Amino acid sequence: MQKHKIKICGMRDVENVKQILGLEPDYLGFILFEKSSRYVSKAQMKELIKLNFGETETVGVFVNESVEKILAYADEGFFNVVQLHGTEPPETVVALKEEGLEVIKVFSVDDDFDAKVLSKYAEADYFLFDTKGKSPGGNGIKFNWEVLEKSKIKKPFFLSGGLEVKDVELVNSLSFKNLYALDFNSKLETAPGLKDLEKVKELLKPPNPQRGNG
Repeated sequence: MQKHKIKICGMRDVENVKQILGLEPDYLGFILFEKSSRYVSKAQMKELIKLNFGETETVGVFVNESVEKILAYADEGFFNVVQLHGTEPPETVVALKEEGLEVIKVFSVDDDFDAKVLSKYAEADYFLFDTKGKSPGGNGIKFNWEVLEKSKIKKPFFLSGGLEVKDVELVNSLSFKNLYALDFNSKLETAPGLKDLEKVKELLKPPNPQRGNG
């Protein structure tokens, strides 16, 4: 079924994370930004990383945090990948890369998005495009994807912003050349930070081997 990698963001409940890990998503995101309704504390992260993540990569999500604090969290083993969801300067990306971390740089998109800014962040491993809204993320609304098609993104990127399970087929039909992963959050939830297991099962169900065999 899956044409792209799947990231499920905004996780924090140990039992819920354990259930979701059993479905083997490609990435799980943990928001280490105190103002978020899905904030995960250091104490919670210490419990979460005791779980068996298997092949699932962990993503630590930060908003305008210092390089020093991000590296301190990385040293605790909290994540494999850093997601910068604020207005961090390019130097932050470079500094984290120099320490051997994989970096996703997020850009908030509306109809006035100027793709010229992307060249400043060429050192990032991936870009992530989310809807520009009141909060840095988790606003639950989509932006106009045509903006990305016009921008001709040259780096592998994550698509975020109000994605639902039913959007997968639509996304698969589009001609995004470097779309690498789909990032889901609020539309999978029963409450902030708590994902609906049935929705995630539908999202991550394996392909039907009989499909297309006539």
